[in-house]
Amino acid sequence: MQLKKRAFLYVCRKRGRSLLLFGVIFLLSAVSVNGLLLRRITELAVVQTRESLSGGFRIAPDMRNRENVRVSQADGQTGVSYIGQPLDEKIVNAVKGIQEVASHNAVIKERALLQGDVRLIDYNGKYQADPEAAHLVSIEADTDSSLSDDFQKGRLKMTEGESIQGSDQKAAVISEKLASQNHWQVGDEIFLSSRQGRGQEIGVRIKGLFKVEEKQLNLDVAAPVHLLENRIYVDMASAELLTGATGADYIDFFVDDPARVAAIIEEIPGIDGINWKCFEMVSDIDEYERISEPLINMGKLLDILFTVIGAMSIAVLSLMQIFFHKARGHETGILLSIGISKAEILFQHFIELIMIAWGALALSLILCFFAWNGFSGMIYGMTAMSVDGRLDVGLAVYTIITACGCGTIVLFLSVLFADLCLLRLSPKKILLKIG
Repeated sequence: MQLKKRAFLYVCRKRGRSLLLFGVIFLLSAVSVNGLLLRRITELAVVQTRESLSGGFRIAPDMRNRENVRVSQADGQTGVSYIGQPLDEKIVNAVKGIQEVASHNAVIKERALLQGDVRLIDYNGKYQADPEAAHLVSIEADTDSSLSDDFQKGRLKMTEGESIQGSDQKAAVISEKLASQNHWQVGDEIFLSSRQGRGQEIGVRIKGLFKVEEKQLNLDVAAPVHLLENRIYVDMASAELLTGATGADYIDFFVDDPARVAAIIEEIPGIDGINWKCFEMVSDIDEYERISEPLINMGKLLDILFTVIGAMSIAVLSLMQIFFHKARGHETGILLSIGISKAEILFQHFIELIMIAWGALALSLILCFFAWNGFSGMIYGMTAMSVDGRLDVGLAVYTIITACGCGTIVLFLSVLFADLCLLRLSPKKILLKIG
């Protein structure tokens, strides 16, 4: 009780020194709390970015590995074919055994001939005289057509019916423009045949229609096969019959947490029973990296800033107290001579600083919380996403506890360093030194 009373009386008696310390501590704590708040907002933005965005990776045949390809000559042309392990259900089941993998989409891409008296979308009329070009369309088979790049990236949008699903057979999704031009509707059957004659002619029923959302270029010279309006999506079973394919061209796997994609890719080659040298794996987390990388870099920069501010705060407060303690040598010597321990004196100085600092820290916390909306608007503006940047009770408590905890450590270390030299002396030496 006497210790706290002495600390209180000293703070009141030395008002000038107390106000100077108050101002310095307020300045340092305001900078620190602002940085702490900014660091926490950055962490929340990264977490919400991870939750809002999905990531994925693609497994495709490694055509750069010569063991996986065969080069052949036919009709004076050189052809390259894949001879490695096919991308089939065995690969899908192996990769989907990893817990983080949420879904997949196996894809086959080919060109085929649309049979019958049909009219493809053609914006320039340059290919009407060519019987093959007038019937040639691009085919894409998907395990789930809604997971196709064109639909995922917004180039195409379903307007009627349903997407292709894994259990579908003899199903197709076509553009509403192609359907309108040929007077087709959902439920009608269309016929496709292989261009190379490798597979067989198939009939598929229209399951859904899509609209092209992306503006296409070079329409004045583009052949019908290059237009999105003439793209036809079919199920995997139909594509295998049409093309004679034994596996997918590539498989896209989707992961809920994009930050885990790199670790999953490293884990996959450890799965037994598959020759992973036949395949290459490429991550698809560009959007997540684009948004999260500047936030992560800012977090690292703020960590360095905290370290510098902490060291600077200890140094500044220690020097100020050393300067003030020169005038307290007589007081310290008397306290030691009457039996007050050095630990009690050290604790008294610490209590004095706490009495001054709590008000400065409280004021800085109040002012910084008023700045929350500005900080959160700046950070979440970097994500260009609609995320929740509101200040909640948990965040406020976290910031207060962290600021108080770090502040207490800084204050104690500054007192310790300031008193270290003085408290190493005996009461007699202290009194003689100041005498």
